[in-house]
Amino acid sequence: MQILDLTEAANFLLMNAEVLRRKAYQGDVPGRKAGKKWVFIKEHLADWVSGRYPDRGQGLRVIDGGLTANGVKETCQFTNAKTLGGYKSPRLTASEYNTLLGLK
Repeated sequence: MQILDLTEAANFLLMNAEVLRRKAYQGDVPGRKAGKKWVFIKEHLADWVSGRYPDRGQGLRVIDGGLTANGVKETCQFTNAKTLGGYKSPRLTASEYNTLLGLK
C-alpha cells in the first residue's frame, strides 16, 4: 500500500492539487485528512479513476464478474438491518435529545 500526499496524488491523477483537495473535502475522491494534511492511498485512487470505487450513497460494485443469472450487475448492500439509523432532519434529532435529557 502506497500513501500519497496531496501533491503526489494530484500528479498521479494528472489534476490540479486544489481541485483534488476540494473533491476530497466533498467526499468525491477517496482520501482522508490526517492532522493538517490530506493523504491518499494510491490503489484507492486507481480504483476511483477506473470506476470501481463506488459513488457516494451507492453500494460497492462487485468487480469480479458480478453478474447475476439474468445479466444484472450485483451490488453489495446490507439488507439485514433490524432498525433504521440516523435522522435526516436536525429537528427530529434535537427533539430526541431533549426527550432523553428530560428537557421541554
